[in-house]
Amino acid sequence: MMNFSGYHDQACQFYEDAIRSSNEHKFVHEEAMGSELAASFFFEIGLHQKSYSFFLHSVDCYKKWGALAIAKRVENDILCKFGSGFVQESMDDSLASILAQKGSSKRR
Repeated sequence: MMNFSGYHDQACQFYEDAIRSSNEHKFVHEEAMGSELAASFFFEIGLHQKSYSFFLHSVDCYKKWGALAIAKRVENDILCKFGSGFVQESMDDSLASILAQKGSSKRR
């Protein structure tokens, strides 16, 4: 995991590229795991709104995949990290753009 000091932007781009590619190729299990790992990374670096969006997306993907026990574990992780009172106004813009972009997972 590329989350050591100085490489945050590059790590963010790699996570987002992996999630985008997984979504494009219908690898829902990879999309779920990538979203969960990205969420944990974003939480660690203090991007809590972004983290919350990615955690919720991972739960949706795990449920779509049929991994209900894992989805429940992630939901419990969300409660532990954010509490029951955490409110997010809307999906994080970066996640929305990742899911909206098609055919752009190739490195630039």
